[in-house]
Amino acid sequence: MPKLKALAISLASIVVLLAMTACGGLTPARPWPQLTVMTYNVYVGAPPDELLKVMSRADAPPKVAEFYRNYLASDFPVRAAAIAKIIKRTEPDIIGLQEISLVRKQDPSDAQTAPGPNATEVEQNFLDVFMMKLKEEGLDYKVAGQVETFDLEMPTPTNVDIRLTDHDVILVRSDIDVSNVTTAKYKAELPVRSLGLTVPRGYVAVDATVGGVKYHVVNTHLEHFNQGLRMLQTQEMIASLKDQKLPVILMGDFNTKAPDGAAYKAITAAGFTDMWQAGSGPGYTCCQADNLRNAMSELGPDDEGGGRIDLIFTKGVSLRRSATITTYTVGDKAGDKAANGLWPSDHAGVVAHLPIVQ
Repeated sequence: MPKLKALAISLASIVVLLAMTACGGLTPARPWPQLTVMTYNVYVGAPPDELLKVMSRADAPPKVAEFYRNYLASDFPVRAAAIAKIIKRTEPDIIGLQEISLVRKQDPSDAQTAPGPNATEVEQNFLDVFMMKLKEEGLDYKVAGQVETFDLEMPTPTNVDIRLTDHDVILVRSDIDVSNVTTAKYKAELPVRSLGLTVPRGYVAVDATVGGVKYHVVNTHLEHFNQGLRMLQTQEMIASLKDQKLPVILMGDFNTKAPDGAAYKAITAAGFTDMWQAGSGPGYTCCQADNLRNAMSELGPDDEGGGRIDLIFTKGVSLRRSATITTYTVGDKAGDKAANGLWPSDHAGVVAHLPIVQ
């Protein structure tokens, strides 16, 4: 009888553990030591190119209105739900997100008397939406750190101010310990002289402990429109990591084409290793049509900033010699499309499964 009772208790314990795992109470154990990392530019929903090309503030309102209409049409909540499903499928431990936007407005406009940015009425907080979609998929992630980069506000022809605040964010699984959260904006900023402003970029970094090993994790989004500024930002970033003693995971939208871009070469020359594997295909991550409605994927090399620009690098990370690094793109297959038929983003995400030494 004691043996039968013990067996019953053991079986009951297993049932409870399985139930807790299914409900998100426990994080499923990895079958082998592995660190899975994802980077994904989720796209605000409209390209800022035309805004930055205006000749004066007087010319801006029609462009702002067009940008706002396109942003609304892209329906971020539906796209975020599609990305959440991808995350559920790939189970990353650490996620770097770019273009996590906060959209606010003000009615009536005060652009003539108080140029701002000062609009406070929140229309959509991408981070709140994204975390809600993860939760709906039964996923348990937390915000490890975020950096605010640019914060722009301009009027529309209908006397409404639209404010767009950009963030880069690091998410981690809820069971991962995080410390030493740091943020910075690059000194090299894109000037938009016609509007009398500059557009900053930056990075967020955290120390994250996975499997008993502490890693320094960095997420960044480098300048797209000016190669010289992008290179200056790259040099700032490399300098900030020069004395880092922890193994480093560096990821983001670098806007430099691998393997030939100048910024890419500078990063690898500084001792960072690109985790993309030669046998994993071209790995193109940019770019779908601006409205995300193209039927077939348009990711590939071009002269307009496309190619493999979303990257995951490591430095000092110990990997098991006999194991295989697995890397691939996500969000670029027809089955990844959102419920409204749009691509989840104009970028593909990148996932790397790293066989770490614990």
